[in-house]
Amino acid sequence: NVFDECLKYGIEPLVTITHFDVPMHLVETIGSWRSRKMVDCYERLCEVIFNRYKDKVKYWLTFNEINILLHLPFIGAGLAFEEGEDEEAVKYQAAHNKLIASAKATKIAREINPNFKIGCMLAGASTYANTCAPEDVWKAMTRDRDNFFFIDVQSRGEYPNYAKKMFQRMNINLKVEQGDEELLKNNTVDFVSFSYYASRLASADPEVNNQTSGNVFPTLRNPYLKASEWG
Repeated sequence: NVFDECLKYGIEPLVTITHFDVPMHLVETIGSWRSRKMVDCYERLCEVIFNRYKDKVKYWLTFNEINILLHLPFIGAGLAFEEGEDEEAVKYQAAHNKLIASAKATKIAREINPNFKIGCMLAGASTYANTCAPEDVWKAMTRDRDNFFFIDVQSRGEYPNYAKKMFQRMNINLKVEQGDEELLKNNTVDFVSFSYYASRLASADPEVNNQTSGNVFPTLRNPYLKASEWG
């Protein structure tokens, strides 16, 4: 009914398939997105809603702010950790599983309705370097890459070299199944979308710590910009 009402007034619906919603049953039984089984559950969800609304909705986003799982893992991906566990390895495995799910959703969507447009969605913001010092510039670039690699994979169809290097340095070995690389390559998104709350500022100097609370992402205060109550 909501879609019909939107269409009646010339409003084009843009639907996010999952917006930080993981059934607690799946968190408790399979560990949510740490498990490859979540991809199967997500596939079934996509098949149902794509078929049900194939004549009413054209634009779809596979995940809301997919990169938030790195910063708020429970909210972003239903991840709970055990004591002593390598949390970074778990988060990036969950990220891989979500990226595979996104590619599968894109494939399913085009089979059901070739006119569907599938997008990825990032919590995005540019990170400025605190000074022109190369260390600060590198810190800012690294901060951005932590988040941008998600949409690099979704829009280009492969892990960028900087992400592969990062995994190497962190001793993270993703469980990549046969066919994953082809799936990512052949099912890239049609568009990129993002939510933007604030820019960020990064310094490589640990003595520089005039933090603002921000929204999820704490950041240094930028003396050249006005700040809202959100920082």
